[in-house]
Amino acid sequence: MPTLVERPGYQGHRRLTGGPAEASRIWRALADADARAYVFRGAGAHLLAGALFCRVRRRKLVFAGANDLDFTFDRGHSSLSHRVVYRSALRRADAIVTQTDQQQELATRVLGDRKPVTMIRSFVEPAEPSLHKPEAFLWVGRLVDYKRPLEYVELARAMPEVRFRMLAFYPDPTNPRPLPEELRRAGRELSNLEFVDQLPRRELLGLIDRSFAIVSTSTFEGMPNVFLEAWARGVPVAALECDPDGRIVESDGGRVAGGSRERLVEIARSLSRDGELRSRLGRQGREYVLRVHDPSVVGGQWKDLLARVLD
Repeated sequence: MPTLVERPGYQGHRRLTGGPAEASRIWRALADADARAYVFRGAGAHLLAGALFCRVRRRKLVFAGANDLDFTFDRGHSSLSHRVVYRSALRRADAIVTQTDQQQELATRVLGDRKPVTMIRSFVEPAEPSLHKPEAFLWVGRLVDYKRPLEYVELARAMPEVRFRMLAFYPDPTNPRPLPEELRRAGRELSNLEFVDQLPRRELLGLIDRSFAIVSTSTFEGMPNVFLEAWARGVPVAALECDPDGRIVESDGGRVAGGSRERLVEIARSLSRDGELRSRLGRQGREYVLRVHDPSVVGGQWKDLLARVLD
């Protein structure tokens, strides 16, 4: 377990024929899996192919949200037609799963009482606390407006004595492009800012192990995996603004700047200089994920949900 069914390569980038070709390949992969229930993670027009397949084959469809935007239908890089198709497919799901209380409220608001909405926290793979000496701060994310990568650049500019690493990539991994000119220029100007190419997950986790903290500059998120993976290793989180469900503050696993650049600089300076503070925040973040996000806890909740859906 589990059995891996590898679907044919992505075709959605092809003009005119890309959409039908991609839908056909999704359908074929779902047929090869031949499951009683299908769990789709994250928004997109691909959900329509899944919804149609499940309706025709009389299978169950579960949608698991990955971001608050999955329930606000406000993704700037997607077309209006894609959002309409996605909204229609979402309403065909047999169950909706959210990561946070806030997502549950959003989903209930847009779907009403017609669909059951269940909140199940994301799980994180258990890990040992990091024993490495921190080398740098780390930012990981897609190059989309709401993640505000240039705010991280400004943080690095304000702290020339500390190293900053940035792993930034575009939403469509099948269409790699060079970094935006603003980031490339910052890389030339700032000797303490390092851009990291996309890495295998094991190597990325190694970078997290060697970080003062994970830094988030997003305006909103779901529950970022990189937060959970940092906390699992006893590495704290520093956020400019976004604190999903208030978990950073509630767990005391990091610090939130309340949208203030100046406050974020103060937080980062403290985390780079105060090993005792860094250790305490990381330890409390780790206690939180072991209590709430451990696979043994989350797996039982998924088991109960799927049993209800299949009954």
